[in-house]
Amino acid sequence: MKLIARIIIMALLFAFVFPAVVPGVSIHGGLWPQGIVCGVIFVGVSFLVGLLAVLFTIGTLGIGYFLLVFLQMFIPAVTLQLMASWFPNHLTVSSWESAIVAGLCIWLVNFVFSRLGSSSNSSN
Repeated sequence: MKLIARIIIMALLFAFVFPAVVPGVSIHGGLWPQGIVCGVIFVGVSFLVGLLAVLFTIGTLGIGYFLLVFLQMFIPAVTLQLMASWFPNHLTVSSWESAIVAGLCIWLVNFVFSRLGSSSNSSN
């Protein structure tokens, strides 16, 4: 259920928020089907970037974890740039500045929803 909610939230971000807030990030289509497709692709690419982060942490014997903690706000920007280069017919990111602003929006939404999810789980 959380995966479906995350895909829908990402689709809404790609279809409505990014065109209004971040001028350099755009999808080629509307919410259905391109927004949903971009949401699914972003969740998949995020999973791959997460695996690379785990391998980086293990490869540096845990020292790289501190770097990942401090740079966690910029990981969605890297994910957006990877997604735009791998799937150019779905998403266009014009510059790193646009990717960083959109990545910070994604990080903020993920942070808020993770806090909401943890507070609802602790009250049960």
